[in-house]
Amino acid sequence: MKTYTIKTFGCQMNHSDSERVAKVLEQSGFSRCEGDQVDLFIVNTCSVRQKSEDKAYGFIVQQKKKYPNALVAVTGCMVRQTGDKSSSSDNLLKYDPIDVVFRIEDTARLPKLLESHFLDHDFSEFSNAFGSGSLENYFHIVPKVENKSQVFVPIMQGCDKFCTYCIVPYTRGRELSRPMEDIVSECEQHVCNGAVEITLLGQNVNSYVDQGKKCFAELLLKIDVLHKQGLSRLRFTSAHPQDFTDDVIEALRTMQTSCPYVHLPVQHGSDRVLRAMNRNYKVEKYEDIIRKIREAIPNVTIATDIIVGFPGETEEDFQELCAFARRMKFDFSYTAIFSPRKHTPAARMEKDFIDQDEKKRRFHVFDNIIKETSWENRESAVGTTLEVLFEKSEKQSDGMYVNSGRSREFFEVFVKSGRPLRGREVMVGISERKGYVLSGDLPESEGIQRAHTSLSNKLKVLTIK
Repeated sequence: MKTYTIKTFGCQMNHSDSERVAKVLEQSGFSRCEGDQVDLFIVNTCSVRQKSEDKAYGFIVQQKKKYPNALVAVTGCMVRQTGDKSSSSDNLLKYDPIDVVFRIEDTARLPKLLESHFLDHDFSEFSNAFGSGSLENYFHIVPKVENKSQVFVPIMQGCDKFCTYCIVPYTRGRELSRPMEDIVSECEQHVCNGAVEITLLGQNVNSYVDQGKKCFAELLLKIDVLHKQGLSRLRFTSAHPQDFTDDVIEALRTMQTSCPYVHLPVQHGSDRVLRAMNRNYKVEKYEDIIRKIREAIPNVTIATDIIVGFPGETEEDFQELCAFARRMKFDFSYTAIFSPRKHTPAARMEKDFIDQDEKKRRFHVFDNIIKETSWENRESAVGTTLEVLFEKSEKQSDGMYVNSGRSREFFEVFVKSGRPLRGREVMVGISERKGYVLSGDLPESEGIQRAHTSLSNKLKVLTIK
């Protein structure tokens, strides 16, 4: 049996894509292997920043030296055209370590692509099993889920926003949504298999369209019905302010599976910089959305994305960003220093590039502001009880387990216990904050307790036997 391994770079969408690639490979007679005898090395790439591409290139070269006899196949955001050196003109194939490239929507074609490279492997019963290369067939591939309690479900691909710093519309293509019934069906199957938390994925997830109309709120409410079958948490990423409509906020307010956590990237706090980024909204609009969310969900935590040092960002723009962050009191900020991404409009703004040392200075100033508000917000959780879904359990030398997971508010929480808690929802008494991380203790009552917390803070505690 041929063996494969997958290395994934990038966002949750890339990790979800890798689960579908793994399913196709294993149904094609390959087995996963992390050892030295790897026949096929898949690299799932991210191209959101030039640094991400450079990191992937370096990794590919390193792995080819480590596994000289392995076939290297590249997929993800860096790939423009599916094929190998004999059938594709994709620029990646100019690099010797890379043998095959395939767009993620062409995952169904992978067995056919590999036939000429593995002549001693019988692909006959698999080559046509998944249909042709299309996004529709890609979505119909049942993923090989690594963590059955927490799963990712893509609801769309591509992006129509064309932010000036972003390459995604050119690599992932234009927006294309899955039929709602297919998404709900996949979610239902995951819940039947033990999913407690589902995260819906899309480049702009709330611009989801079904039968010609935007209906992300309707999709949320349809999946929320799975609460009766055991679904506890429904999350989504990544949202766009332009599409964060009132009906979405109302859905989040009423859903039983809703979590008091919203990730809404803003990218900057200056209207002038937002125009240069082609973000198509003003700071006032973003602040109004956050106000409505906080009114509807009083205990909500807010996360955002910020780019510091965008071309032409003046000191006045930066001070506007800092004042904006202080007003917003973000719980999380995924902050990046601007780096030019080739083939984007922002990369051509060279005359407005900011000195690297100055960008770093601004980053650290802004990061300290985020720490002030986010650490203060977490400090308020000390002395309270949070519901935590544990993601990892690591056994220690003393026989105890260090368990880590996320609260419904998306706070990272650590707990030490006498047995592994991975995959369980547990009420945890928060006793300490260190930086961004919280730690706590299990309740002293017998057994482990699982709680479904409604947004009105009424708890219904169920004992897990």
